[in-house]
Amino acid sequence: MDERIKNLLATLAVLQRADSARAALEKNLAGVEQRLSTLQNQLMAYQEQLKTSQGQLEQVKKQYRTDEVEIKSIDAAIVKSDEKLGYVKTNKEYQSMLKEIDDLKLKKSDIEDRMLSVLDQIETVEKKVICDKADLEDMKREVEEKQKAVRSEAEAQQREVASLHQEREEIWAELDPKMQKMYARAMHQGHGVAVAAVIEGVCQVCRMNIPPQAYIELMRLDALSLCPNCQRIIYPKAVIEVESAGVRD
Repeated sequence: MDERIKNLLATLAVLQRADSARAALEKNLAGVEQRLSTLQNQLMAYQEQLKTSQGQLEQVKKQYRTDEVEIKSIDAAIVKSDEKLGYVKTNKEYQSMLKEIDDLKLKKSDIEDRMLSVLDQIETVEKKVICDKADLEDMKREVEEKQKAVRSEAEAQQREVASLHQEREEIWAELDPKMQKMYARAMHQGHGVAVAAVIEGVCQVCRMNIPPQAYIELMRLDALSLCPNCQRIIYPKAVIEVESAGVRD
């Protein structure tokens, strides 16, 4: 066993841990704005619901006001018709005026019935507006708390990313240019994962078996080995312990 190779593999494994952790954090941070936007959209939906309810309330109140105006107009017409009764000269005209008054009273009754129905609608919609306002206030508090939590989490993750970046730069500086190039190539080919642990002859990233002879050579730790299946740099987990080597594709 070459202690230099063993130490190098341990260093590369730690570098991979830092890169994988940073990539996971950066992926999560990339979705922060979307999460905040989703919360804001939820709040806007409640705002729109309240706006709709308020619009309905204004509409039924407007109908009630319109009916009130029409009732006043009908009352005025009835008074005017009553006054005309004293001036009619024939029975036919008298009967015609009575019918006109009866028609106005019937129309007034229909409108009054409608106004009673509208009053019920107003009461129902007013209750809905009150409920919608309460729901909106609850949602505002909930969204504010969740957005605050998301931002707080993001800030903590940004600090962790910065720490991981510093850790990576320190490790990277320890590698010679040839090793840096090899790691970078493996990282590119391995879609962000350059180093993989091998447990009982199985690559823990691509999940393929290492051929027996290749596994024997790997366990000797005389030279760096690549997984014959995924071309990542591999190390025997049984010999080199690294906290988070079990990264998956």
